This record gives sequence, C-alpha cells and structure tokens, in this order.
Amino acid sequence: MGHLKIIAAILIWSSLGIFVRKVDLTNVGIVFHSCLIAGILQFIIITSTGQLKSEIKTKSSKRDVLFLILVPLSFIANSLFFYYAFRNTTISNAVLTHYTAPVFVALMAPFFLKENIRLSTWAAIALSSIGLWLILQGAESESALPLSSNEKMGIIAGALSGLAYAFLIILIRRVASCYSSLFITFIQNSIVALVLLPFILHLNVTMQVLPYLIIMGVVHSTIAPILYVQGFRSVKANEAAILGYCEPVGATILAFFFFHEVPGITALLGGAMILLSGYLILRARK
Repeated sequence: MGHLKIIAAILIWSSLGIFVRKVDLTNVGIVFHSCLIAGILQFIIITSTGQLKSEIKTKSSKRDVLFLILVPLSFIANSLFFYYAFRNTTISNAVLTHYTAPVFVALMAPFFLKENIRLSTWAAIALSSIGLWLILQGAESESALPLSSNEKMGIIAGALSGLAYAFLIILIRRVASCYSSLFITFIQNSIVALVLLPFILHLNVTMQVLPYLIIMGVVHSTIAPILYVQGFRSVKANEAAILGYCEPVGATILAFFFFHEVPGITALLGGAMILLSGYLILRARK
C-alpha cells in the first residue's frame, strides 16, 4: 500500500508543469496562492483533529525548530526555479534537470549528515554533468535558431531547482522524526505564504485561474505530500527515491498530450544520464 501511495503522489506532481503553463499569473503568485489555499485547508484539518495542540507541546531542540523554519525557504527556492524552468524550456527538460537532486544530496551529505563521499558519487557527478550538457546541446540542435538565453536559463533553472530540492530533502530528513507530515506541510505552506505576501499585493487573481490554484493547493500541495510522507512508513527511502523516477516519465507523456512536446534523442540521452547518475547514488546508499 505504501508503494501505491508514493506512486500516486509522484504522478500527481508530474502534472505540475501543465498547471504552471495554464495559469496566467507570475510564478510568485502561483506559489503564494497555492500555498495559501493549502495552508488554510491544512489548518482546518490540524485544528479540528487536535493535532496542532499536540505538535506545539512536542519537545524539540532549537536546532529542530530552525530546520523546520528553513524547510519553507528551501521550498520557495525550489518552486520558483522549477516554475521558471517550466515556462522557459520544455517540461521534460525542466523535470529531467530537476532530477540532479540526488547528486546534490550525495555531495552535501558529508557536511549535513556526516556521510562519506563514495567513488560512485564522483561517477554520478560526471554522468549528470554530461547529461546536463547534452540537454543544452540537444535543445539547441532541435531549434532552427540558436538557443535563446531564456531557454538556456530555463534548463539551468531546472538544475538549480534540483539543488534547492536537495536542501529540502536533507532538512525534511532532520525534522521528520520530530513532527508529523501534516504539521510539517502546514508550517511550510504557512511560512511560504507569509514570506511571499508583500510580493503579490499588486496581483489580481481572475476567476479563470482560480480553479487551477484551488486544485494545486488541494491536490498538489496537500494530498500529494501527505500520501508521499505516509508511504515512507512502509517503504524504504531508497525504494521511494527510485519510484520517484516515474515523475519524468509521467511529465513527458503529459507534455506530449497537452503541448505536443517531443524531446529529441540528444535531450533524452542527457536525461537518461541524469537519471542513471541518481540511480547510482541510490544503489550505493542501499
């Protein structure tokens, strides 16, 4: 059952690029409103069940509280880079470059988790670097004109979202043993909405985009993360990470049906190398 919950969450997230493209709003506006809607829903659930009181009474160190506060800040960086990539390059390029995250986690693990860097990590870094270069080259060769600076920045933003997501993974590892998944998600969405509030005061949300934002808040920012974290109760972390590779497959298929985007051979090869680098990391950790 845990495997099915994780797969369901991943397939939900694979549709995120479609929603970002459909919403006629700035990236900051999308992140703010989806997190606001999710935060309100989660507040209702967490207070009606009495979970908020029990979480507040939980004894935790100042370091745990600090990490809990850093989670939403990493989430903001991850989301803004990821959404920028969705808007400026193909959805498959955005998702594939985002999957440099396992390599970044392996690089940061010695500093944050006191883990040694293995030889397989350096091999994975080389593979992912070549893969990223191939995606850049593939995007340029498939275009009749030289690759625009926006598309290059979109591909780089995808990799930067992977870096931010790696920080997010490490932080959640530290706080997951102290707080419930719903409480962590609630705190994340609430702080994100507060931080971004000053930047959206001039934005107008139309009735055309509101349904998309509600779906993103309820489905992508509430249901999916709860399913994902619940899945960890019966699924090993390495298994869950491998299941995560369903996302680029799902995102590529959805991009084909909605936007007729077909990745070229070079881009697919580069993406395969990035995914292989992540698999090497996971296999070594196992």
